[in-house]
Amino acid sequence: MKRLLVSVALTASMTSPSWADIAAIVIDEDSLPYDLSPSKYDNSPSKYDNSPSKYDNSVSKYDNNPSKYENSPSKYSNTSSGNQRIISEDRTFLGYYVFGDNGIINFYSSSGERVGYLPSGGHTQSVFGENGWCGTMGQQQGKAVLGLTQSCFYQFLLSN
Repeated sequence: MKRLLVSVALTASMTSPSWADIAAIVIDEDSLPYDLSPSKYDNSPSKYDNSPSKYDNSVSKYDNNPSKYENSPSKYSNTSSGNQRIISEDRTFLGYYVFGDNGIINFYSSSGERVGYLPSGGHTQSVFGENGWCGTMGQQQGKAVLGLTQSCFYQFLLSN
């Protein structure tokens, strides 16, 4: 498993839509420090602010739905040639990310299926899916990294 360094400054910089590729790596949630683990309440899927049942996080909200053009794989910036790519360590195009108007970041597979989201509010760097905790955002060698559990990583692969 790769080491994921997380910087508090990363959360503040995530409000800017000028990011480039995000590397996706598989992480072991049991090896994460408490501050990043789902055991910490701020990172827990049971916290309402992180829950997919909260409307602002819900895929049923149009701003988070792949049917919105900004979120669709048809938009150039969301393609394998675009500037919002999620790339595996072996340079496989897994999907793309989109900043929502309310501060949420949605993560979609290359086929347009929403795999996860980083809730707005800045209270967590954890990424959640419809089935719970999915991973965490961080930095590795100064670049944005999406650290994913093995099952969430596979969701990107299987929905392509």
